[in-house]
Amino acid sequence: MLISEMTAGMAVQIVAARGVRSMEFATNVIDFDGRNVKIDPIYQGNKLVGFDNPGIILSMYVVSPADNRVYVYTGVTIKSYRVSDGTVYQVVECRSEEGRVTNRRGAHRVWIGVTGSLMMGESKHEYRVTIKDISATGIAFVCDENIEVNMGMPITLSFTDEENRKSFRLMATVVRSDNSEYKRVIYGCKFKEESNILSKYVNEKQRQNLKATRTIDPKRRGYATTNKGIVSS
Repeated sequence: MLISEMTAGMAVQIVAARGVRSMEFATNVIDFDGRNVKIDPIYQGNKLVGFDNPGIILSMYVVSPADNRVYVYTGVTIKSYRVSDGTVYQVVECRSEEGRVTNRRGAHRVWIGVTGSLMMGESKHEYRVTIKDISATGIAFVCDENIEVNMGMPITLSFTDEENRKSFRLMATVVRSDNSEYKRVIYGCKFKEESNILSKYVNEKQRQNLKATRTIDPKRRGYATTNKGIVSS
């Protein structure tokens, strides 16, 4: 897939990796110019995420609307800009104009943020957790640090998405953990196999999230600029 085939509003995912750990960020394309892709600024809370820390390897994933396959642009760099009118945006600088096909079909995660229940192993005891995000191949949840969850443990997560009127009971295996704030721990889990039902659900949530982002303050999103192409502050 060529960068020139991208369109404004197209969903992309940035993956930042350091060693065995990685973080994923969803955003949208604003514009492109050669090997540069202008994107909506990525925030965590009210803070703009910076991607210039040493040792971080960045990749950008895009789903092509032409063939519905995932393409990756590796070794990218991301710079943040603020223009005189207060507009903030970020630019992904790619090594090549063409991405390569990847089998990372579960690359696109969507935020869920609802309360769910956790059962571990063969135990019927349920723990209250927060379902953080989900993809076609995995799911992440947040729980209190006093709940003992071991790597490789089979678990069952149940939750209901009231907005979409869908309920799920999903079995997965815990594959990673990461400390969060306020004595909470984030656990990442992998499904045994990819589910077509979950793929449709993730795509539906992505469309809803994309529609919602169009209501965000245009200066924060970067649409206040009128010149085509990438401009710097």
